[in-house]
Amino acid sequence: MLTRRFLLASSGLLAAPLALTGAALAHHGWGSYDAQNPQTLNGTIRKLEFGNPHVHVDLAVGSAQWEVTLAPPFRMNNRGAMAELLPVGKMIRAYGYPSREKKGEMRAEWIEVDGKRYELR
Repeated sequence: MLTRRFLLASSGLLAAPLALTGAALAHHGWGSYDAQNPQTLNGTIRKLEFGNPHVHVDLAVGSAQWEVTLAPPFRMNNRGAMAELLPVGKMIRAYGYPSREKKGEMRAEWIEVDGKRYELR
């Protein structure tokens, strides 16, 4: 006969993978970005959001505006790309993959600031 303790423990074990799956789904995948058609953008930072889950910059590229998704803050810091490196008004180059779903959005693989390249992946 199954005991109450066993049933409670079993239900907890079954719920754990479901909870982890939910957390994984809350974070986006990269499949919505077009890795077959990378782009390089040269532009001026108009806005910086240096926070989790990813750093974002709004980049003015000519008359166009781009939202560029960078790495998470811990990875940016580990690679030397601190928030102070990306002030509003700074010219940068970003290389990455445009979104298939949202015009003017890109996931960056690397950025160049003052001639120095920072790998983000």
